[in-house]
Amino acid sequence: MSEENVELIRRGAALANESDDPEAVEVAVAELYHPDVEQRDLQHAPDMPEVVRGRAAVVAGLQSWMELFDDWSVEVHEYIDADPWVVCDTQWRATGKGSDVTIDWRVADAHEVRDGKIVREIYGFADVAAALEGVRAEGGDVAGLPDRLSQGRERKTSP
Repeated sequence: MSEENVELIRRGAALANESDDPEAVEVAVAELYHPDVEQRDLQHAPDMPEVVRGRAAVVAGLQSWMELFDDWSVEVHEYIDADPWVVCDTQWRATGKGSDVTIDWRVADAHEVRDGKIVREIYGFADVAAALEGVRAEGGDVAGLPDRLSQGRERKTSP
C-alpha cells in the first residue's frame, strides 16, 4: 500500500477544511499539486469547464467555489489505495452565500499521485465501484479489490 499517497490526499482534505483564505489556497496547491496537474469534474457546474490544467487553474477553481459557498467542508469516509491512484468516498457540504441553499453531495473521487505530487484528479464518480473501474481503465492497481468492483459502494469508515 502506498501510505505516502494516501497521506498526501489526507493532507489535501484537511487543508480544504482549514482555510478559506485565497492566499493559503495557493500555498496548499503549490505544496500538493504538480505544476501540470489535470483535474476533471464528471459532474461539473454548467458554467465551469469539465477539465482544467495547471496549478493556476486549480487555484482559480477553488477560489470560485469559495466565493459561492460558506461553510465549505469535505469529509472523506474512506481512502482506497489503487497505486498510483487514491480513490476516496467523499462527502462535500456547503451553504450558498446569500441563499442559504445547502449542498450535501456524496461521490467518489480519484487522485493520481506521482513523485509526491497530485498529477491528475477525477471528481464526481457515482460511487467507489465506478471510480475503481475508472482507475482500472487508467492503469491503476485494483487487483486486490475485485469484490469492490462487483458489489458497488461498500461503506467502511477509516481514519
